[in-house]
Amino acid sequence: MLRQALSLLGYVDPVPGKGIRILSIDGGGIRGLLVLEMLKKLEELTGKRTYELFDLICGTSTGAILTFSIGIHKKSLDEIGKVYLDISNEVFKQSSLWGTGNLVWTQSYYSTPLWEKNLKHYLGDARLIETSRDPLCPKLCVVSAIVNQSHLSAYLFRNYSLPWKVRSQYSGGSNYKVWEAARASAAAPTYFEEFKLGDLIHQDGGILVNNPTAIAIHEAKLLWPNQPIQCVVSFGTGRTVPSNNKGKSKEIDPAINTSWKNKFFKILDSATDTEGVHTMLNDLMPVDVYYRFNPYLMEMVSMVEIDEAKLEQLKRDALMYLRRNEDKFCAAAESLSESKSYIQKSKDWVDFKRDLYGF
Repeated sequence: MLRQALSLLGYVDPVPGKGIRILSIDGGGIRGLLVLEMLKKLEELTGKRTYELFDLICGTSTGAILTFSIGIHKKSLDEIGKVYLDISNEVFKQSSLWGTGNLVWTQSYYSTPLWEKNLKHYLGDARLIETSRDPLCPKLCVVSAIVNQSHLSAYLFRNYSLPWKVRSQYSGGSNYKVWEAARASAAAPTYFEEFKLGDLIHQDGGILVNNPTAIAIHEAKLLWPNQPIQCVVSFGTGRTVPSNNKGKSKEIDPAINTSWKNKFFKILDSATDTEGVHTMLNDLMPVDVYYRFNPYLMEMVSMVEIDEAKLEQLKRDALMYLRRNEDKFCAAAESLSESKSYIQKSKDWVDFKRDLYGF
């Protein structure tokens, strides 16, 4: 209870490493299985569990579910993968006739009550701020999109309060239940119904911020303003090589290319572009601090895919990516493992006493 009270007042423990270690996880539905394979590699290289490697974890949509599974429940990556498959097979296995009818009546192709039932069972009823009682639980935040205000805005569900007089660029709260935060962050339009909490209506954070790395860095610097950033690991959920039509004799039909539907999906792709965020951060951050991993896929897999053959191919794509990027994973693992110097530890002790006694 003392830790929870301190957290409500905005107190944060000093980071155990030489700086802040951040994990960011994109949205992507079932393709979150790719992230699990990449995290297994980091755990193998460091000999530590994921929640021990990071001071702050931030996720969107499926990344939100992974954030809570890893940080709060501390399930093994294999356990999380099994739960992913079990829930997917229960929620996403239905006839197209039923789904179409459901979409017409509820604006949700899949059963939202069934989805909520699984989230409640898997993630539990604890309130986010209550998880701060656990000294092993990292700082966690997940992103949703508020859709009933004058403009779309990101909302952060946090398991911490910000220090006194510190304000984030993003509104948010910490008194919600864990399953509610995941439900809000993963309320994908047309897949599930939107989610109302109080006066706010939430939809999938991915429609606004599918790659939450920049938000994670922003929050980390608010929590530990005097600490350098030691390592940022950002995981995507797969991409395909863009098709190249150059050299083809067949001309693009201008009627199709300028149709409203084509324009809509181009705008949507632009709004949810995860690699755009990466390009910006890659230019701004040191090469030995920022690591982005986003595997290329033989075929883009749907967020709700349950076909075993396609999921096996997804795993093969992940393993191929791991082999091709072995050196980069080793560098990230080395960066995450750097320990704090004696001088830094002494300074942390002095800062703690100053905060505690006000001298």
